[in-house]
Amino acid sequence: MTRPIPVLYVANAAKIGGGNRVMMDIVTGLNRDRFAPLVVTPGPGPLAEWANDHRIDVEVIPDGDWTGRAGLLRRTAALARLGRSRHVGLIHAMAPTCYRAAGFAGRFLRIPRICHLGFPPAPGELARSFRCGPEVVVACYDGQSRDVAADVRAVRPDCRIVAIPNGIDTRIYRPAPVNWETHQQLRGRASHVVLITGHLSDVKGYPTFLHAAARIAEQLPECAFLALGGETTGPGPLARYERLAADLGLGDRVRFLGFRSDVADVLRAADIVVLPSLDEGLPLAVLEAMACAKPVVATPVGGVPEAVIDDVTGVLVPPNEPERLASAVLRVLNDRHLSLRMGNAGRGRAQAQFSVPRLVAGVEALYTEVLSRTRDDGAASIQQSRATASHAASPTVLQS
Repeated sequence: MTRPIPVLYVANAAKIGGGNRVMMDIVTGLNRDRFAPLVVTPGPGPLAEWANDHRIDVEVIPDGDWTGRAGLLRRTAALARLGRSRHVGLIHAMAPTCYRAAGFAGRFLRIPRICHLGFPPAPGELARSFRCGPEVVVACYDGQSRDVAADVRAVRPDCRIVAIPNGIDTRIYRPAPVNWETHQQLRGRASHVVLITGHLSDVKGYPTFLHAAARIAEQLPECAFLALGGETTGPGPLARYERLAADLGLGDRVRFLGFRSDVADVLRAADIVVLPSLDEGLPLAVLEAMACAKPVVATPVGGVPEAVIDDVTGVLVPPNEPERLASAVLRVLNDRHLSLRMGNAGRGRAQAQFSVPRLVAGVEALYTEVLSRTRDDGAASIQQSRATASHAASPTVLQS
């Protein structure tokens, strides 16, 4: 029986954010008869704890990609030693920011390298990260594969770019069953509940959300507003948004829930989900809301328009326009039939296009292709070397 091929996954953070959640879905869904995952995290924390709880091999190798040449060399050497000792056959880095040392280690080990994209790369980020470029870049939505093509190929012209959309577990994220205790705690006596999901930051559109909430509350005084997500970029945003909510006269209508593990229950307690982001990849928050049959009002940034079909599964509004956001939310909340139609359409689209099995199948097919191509290239190289050696050893025949 063929032994599974070890795949080294390089995470960009010790915490569990969007990129790591995609990696976790891939790792847990892999066919273990074919692939054996090994996760590298830059430090102890929630990701390492999750891996241990799920009996997934995990190693801590401190971050060093951008700490100077010495740090980069140390991290490269550590990854190379780990890869050699575990007979790793492929490296899959989950972001350009954690690819640099992985790329050098993969080149040293002569194994294929893949880099996954999530949030759109900053200008120059790929050029800085891909000094030892990957064989394949995975985009998390179709448009991203086109957006990054010029930057990727400027660094490595032969690099393939493949779009494999993010996925969510539609068995967990679904309309039912409802946790009635959580439902009551979150809704109370509210007539409607509007939910924003995502870490606390201006990029996620929290100021726009709060200004829109003030306008919605004028027409729906019994409406409640929930914010699901914590501070990931450092302390400060929560206090700032709480002050803004108070200044807008929202009082206790807005509740900041922080991080929670019962995300599906929170989604099921809401009537509508909003994501007025300024920039995005393909946000899991939108896919989870759709899978729970909730209409979504979002901005058409990044991969959002590939998930949210305007006036079908939700409504798309421009960024930084609280009036437009409030108007779209009120339109859906005041039309029960429209809300149900959009929610059901979103659920169907999430199941058909954005499931974890679809994500994992795409990744496994890519692994198979990359490894097969590597073996073929290796065999061709060996044959060429033998032919060259044979030609060099043969006597030269002169034609008269």
